Amino acid sequence: MNSPTILDVAQEVGVSASTVSRALSGGKVKASTRRMVLEAAQRLGYKTADGDQGHSINRRGSIGLLTTDIQNFYTVDLFKSIIPEAQSAGYKVVVADINVALGRDQLIHDVRESTDGMVVAAARIEDDDIRRLFDPETTVLVSRQVEGFSSVVVDDFSGMFQSVRHLASLGHNRVAYLGGDDHSRSDKRRRQSFEDATGRFNMESLILGPFEPSFEGGVNAADALMMEEDVTAVIVYNDLMASGVLNRLIERGVDVPGEVSLIGVDNSMLAQVSRPKMTSVAMRQNDAQMALRMLLSMLEQRGSDGYVFSPQTIGAPESLIVRDTTGPVPGRADQ
Repeated sequence: MNSPTILDVAQEVGVSASTVSRALSGGKVKASTRRMVLEAAQRLGYKTADGDQGHSINRRGSIGLLTTDIQNFYTVDLFKSIIPEAQSAGYKVVVADINVALGRDQLIHDVRESTDGMVVAAARIEDDDIRRLFDPETTVLVSRQVEGFSSVVVDDFSGMFQSVRHLASLGHNRVAYLGGDDHSRSDKRRRQSFEDATGRFNMESLILGPFEPSFEGGVNAADALMMEEDVTAVIVYNDLMASGVLNRLIERGVDVPGEVSLIGVDNSMLAQVSRPKMTSVAMRQNDAQMALRMLLSMLEQRGSDGYVFSPQTIGAPESLIVRDTTGPVPGRADQ
């Protein structure tokens, strides 16, 4: 019996030989078509020209990594944690910035059609749009929950509680939160968690913002902070914004942490290289890696006998990394 050819695989699936070739070599085809081609090739016992069946046929497809905040340092950390792990599992990674008004839906559609599944970190997309644009069986959300979708949700209260407790232990009583984009679900959760935590420790809280979640937004937030009296500590929406706050305070002659203690969120590279080094809440690599592993598990099980999709939500822990921007409240240097 003659060995099966690429034409046999094409006839079995009902596509062209060129489509089979692209599917087997990792080229651009629909994820559903790639799966059918791979299954047919394995079923027929098709081998590549060099006689190696495993190299091409067992090759994975692609995974999409979609975000609405690609310019932020936490996104860089997200990329660093997901891309190597996805590649080691045999998947290519397609990265897309979907924080665009025109053409956003088409971009999401194109990525969905050309990948096997997607990890989506998109705090600025409405729930109804998530349901309309994404397939829950091949999508995992990061840092948000939408009914019917699997997700990894950051425990914002845990990180904020640790931050506020740390400041309370240093004697701070009047503490401010500098908020980011008021359309961000992450910011809303952090504001609420801040108010809950300060209430538990009987601390006076102040919320300022919204501000642009950027370095420049942090500069503006610092100027607003300087107009408030008796604030001795501040928690900032993210590290990028916190770096702007830190630089502006130092420019204006404010001693950090001698006069004002400062905490950021993300524990990005900025927190580690700033001077003074920034106290920050660490979380991002954990939630991204957990989301990827959840997606890979879903893709492995999809199509197997007896598999029924059931969305699940996993909580990602946070931890406060104490560095040089937090210290005792002024007048309590003995602490």
